[in-house]
Amino acid sequence: MARNVFRNAMERNALFGILAVGIVGSVVGAMSSERFWFSFLQNALFMLTLALGAALFIAFKSVSNAGWATVLRRVPEAMMASVPVGGLCLLLVFFGRNILYPWTNPATDSHGPDLQLGFKHLWLSTPFFFGRMAVFLAIWCALIFLMQRASFQQDLDGSVEHTRKRKIYSSIFLVVFAITFSLASFDWIMSLEPMFYSTIFGFYTIAGTLTSSAAAITILVILLKKRGHLSAVGDKQMHALGQIVMGFATFWAYMWISQYLLIYYANLPEETIYYYRRTGSNGWLTLFIVNLFLNWVIPFVMLLPRQVKMNAKWMLAACTIVLIGHWLDLYTMIFPAFFASPMIGYVDIAVFVGFAALFLIVFTLNLDVERMVPTGDPYLEESVDREHLETVYSLRTGSTVDG
Repeated sequence: MARNVFRNAMERNALFGILAVGIVGSVVGAMSSERFWFSFLQNALFMLTLALGAALFIAFKSVSNAGWATVLRRVPEAMMASVPVGGLCLLLVFFGRNILYPWTNPATDSHGPDLQLGFKHLWLSTPFFFGRMAVFLAIWCALIFLMQRASFQQDLDGSVEHTRKRKIYSSIFLVVFAITFSLASFDWIMSLEPMFYSTIFGFYTIAGTLTSSAAAITILVILLKKRGHLSAVGDKQMHALGQIVMGFATFWAYMWISQYLLIYYANLPEETIYYYRRTGSNGWLTLFIVNLFLNWVIPFVMLLPRQVKMNAKWMLAACTIVLIGHWLDLYTMIFPAFFASPMIGYVDIAVFVGFAALFLIVFTLNLDVERMVPTGDPYLEESVDREHLETVYSLRTGSTVDG
């Protein structure tokens, strides 16, 4: 039976208490505030993208035969266990569809007659929309389950065959995810403004997913290491994680600038309205600029020196900024189309803390202290530095436990 990393009763109770506060606040918000469903969608996507990004991390590692991350693989595996929970939460958006998506209400014609014509009318139909959502989530959950099963079975028998299976499942996941998540981002975010379109939007959301999940993995690895776990994680892993966060942040910035410049130069009304809403007032313009700084400028500058990537406090600060930036990025993708100015209310706070607590609860329940390191993986010895080889050998023989 998995042992919770948060073994302190006070911490466990605090998480469940925060979750209860989030649930109560969400119920009150759903009954009294029009902001609730927008905040619910934003935070459900925030939780889901962190979990999906962790699955991408595992998949990239598997198909590339990268050995360096093997010693910390259980962290993203525990994170991606939140995909089913985040998916179920996202399906609840069905009950707020008429508030979020104007095209679900036949009486709404504020987005013009073109919405009622051609393929867009077929694509943006409620049954097809939520049917696609369920199919996407089911496919992701199935492939993640197969990846996890192969990983844990390898601890039992040490067979290299499980590495081959995990590589096959990961290859399928990467191809399927690239297609389905792009379509999902069109559905769940872009269709909030159904007359807007951007062919680069899917890559943009994938870039945000990769950056934020890499930052979350780094934060959790550092915190677990501070608690006495993952003692075999060394400078090699921390430096690689820092490079990944910095690289994905730059990829996000490239997508951000590319989308903006393409729409700016094309100057088509159905495209420029997206940025007009996000730069047309001082409040939204400020967040528009801050978004770029939080997601790229600040973490890039912070993580550029080599030694910084091996400094736990500096890495925690940089990765926390990235997570705040990803949350803000989702905020600026969802809210400007419906609210004239930005604000954060009690509903937004309640929904956020509720989802944050839920994510941590699911994460800790799926992280087994006694199986923190994948001892059956053939890449484990390659993963660690020389000074940690003795720890790995003791873990494999069962003489000690790396808590």
